[in-house]
Amino acid sequence: MLTAAEHLNQADSTSDSLFLVGQDITEFNIAPKNAQYVKHLDLSYNLLEKADGLQRFVGLRELILDNNQLSNIKIPLLPFLHTLSLNKNRVHDLDKLLDTLAKCTPLLEYLSLLGNPVCPNELMHGDEEDYQLYRYSVINRLKGLKFLDSRPVLPAERIQAQNRVKIAQVVKALQEDLCPESSFDLAGIDATPLDKTQDMAQHAGFGKRTYKYKGKNSEGNKFISNDDL
Repeated sequence: MLTAAEHLNQADSTSDSLFLVGQDITEFNIAPKNAQYVKHLDLSYNLLEKADGLQRFVGLRELILDNNQLSNIKIPLLPFLHTLSLNKNRVHDLDKLLDTLAKCTPLLEYLSLLGNPVCPNELMHGDEEDYQLYRYSVINRLKGLKFLDSRPVLPAERIQAQNRVKIAQVVKALQEDLCPESSFDLAGIDATPLDKTQDMAQHAGFGKRTYKYKGKNSEGNKFISNDDL
């Protein structure tokens, strides 16, 4: 079996793809001479704990990091990246990840986080309501996203994601104006704007109506970060 360095040394200088799958790589801190021309990089099924060594891959369009041990994702500016797959890693801080992606991957359209602690789907023993709240948070932060995990981003989801943030902003403003020193807990308020069966276009305004969250495992606002408010 060739080492990562040997694979890189033998990489075709004219190729725009680099595959280092299942090589037990623990660090990726070297790059081939043609790194700036590589558009597709697959480092899945390795032992990576950090996503270092990507600075020279400025032309990346697709980055696959599935089945590693990544927890704290530090991605450099990748201005052309449109696909990022991080399935089955150890990512636990969703806000931090979304901050990084919003700043460093402006053209990102396809993102998958299945099998990570931040993604409460069936793989992580979450329920559908928790998973949908997670989707709203990601969709709201990454405006150009077209596909999240195994599903396309629907127009109705984008509207609901925006409405949830607006409701949370209203609640926060009321809390600060009326109860500045109280221990009022946002966790008990559902930020899901309306019943899924209703037409969202008919409810653009906001008043005193409240909505009670009935999910089994989550608090209504746990996927809303300070950056959303």
